[in-house]
Amino acid sequence: MKKTFLAMGLLALCSVSFVSCGGGNGSKTQDASETVADDKGVLADLVDVYVDMAKLELDLEEKYAKNDISSDGFQKYQAKLQEYEKKAKELGATYEGKPIKFESSEGLGITFADGVIANVKADRVLQVNFRAKPSAEVNPVYAYFLDANNNLVLKTVGNYRKSDGMVDVTLRMAVKGMRKTTPVESWKKIATITKIMVVTKDEYNAGVVPAAANGATKKVEAQSASKFVMTDKGVDKITLGADINKLPKSVEGLYDKVVVKSEYNAMEDETTTTATFTLKGKEVMTAMADEANKVCYVTVQAPGVGVKIGTATFEVGAPVNDVLKANGVKKDDTYAAVYGKVQFEADVNNKVCNISVGSAW
Repeated sequence: MKKTFLAMGLLALCSVSFVSCGGGNGSKTQDASETVADDKGVLADLVDVYVDMAKLELDLEEKYAKNDISSDGFQKYQAKLQEYEKKAKELGATYEGKPIKFESSEGLGITFADGVIANVKADRVLQVNFRAKPSAEVNPVYAYFLDANNNLVLKTVGNYRKSDGMVDVTLRMAVKGMRKTTPVESWKKIATITKIMVVTKDEYNAGVVPAAANGATKKVEAQSASKFVMTDKGVDKITLGADINKLPKSVEGLYDKVVVKSEYNAMEDETTTTATFTLKGKEVMTAMADEANKVCYVTVQAPGVGVKIGTATFEVGAPVNDVLKANGVKKDDTYAAVYGKVQFEADVNNKVCNISVGSAW
């Protein structure tokens, strides 16, 4: 009978990595009537059923170890297991479409919307697909499942779908894996999951929960409420293509004086027109014009103008390594970092010393 049972055993299926939270051997197991988790997560009620399944498996294993199982007892086990499977399927179907919070780490610097449970497969294997729309492409999707206190429950790697710009993150765990029942405590941890955080590869490998981008965003926005933003078009009214001789004489908070000069370069046989912007006597920005006196290059040399990337904002003085961690930022042969048409240059301390857009030649 033992061989028969093992032949019918459940397969090992688990695509997520658990994070140890203590407990160890000899930890007390709750009764089926007790609450599965102190902080009820999005899957708590469904996981209750899997706790019952796991306990049923453990009970059967103990009976086999004691050679205390009969044919009638095994049939009762099968009937009870089928009852739990049916209950799991019925309950799992009610979860599809339910919301779940997605967020990004500050290091990744993106935002998410419309986080939902896309579909659920619930039998002897629990498979839950979570889906959300990010503000920018991110692939692979390094994902943390967190509880209400931001403790890391488990982690997995999802994927980005270019077809609709959505990310998919899957939680997959079997009642029985490698002929060994998944511990009841592992199911209880799953019951505490309240949200998903997408992190950088380095953060994922470190296994430490970083600061969330949305929390950091509020802080940055509060500090930067009066600051200006550089885009691929320029800064405020200092935009590519504008007449350099008709720029505003001042923009409150950005500059209070502008001086436009034209210099003839005999070696190049051309005239270069440059606008220098100062604020309280300090040079903060320059602009260059082409032969038609249209602005072709804008550069910022002082804090006060930021580049918004996802939910983060970077300005002069920011560590270049932080900029490079932001989604969509790349290195090239000329600049320390490039985001779209915006370029970052670094000083000897590897901090941003100026930010520019356009071409000076």
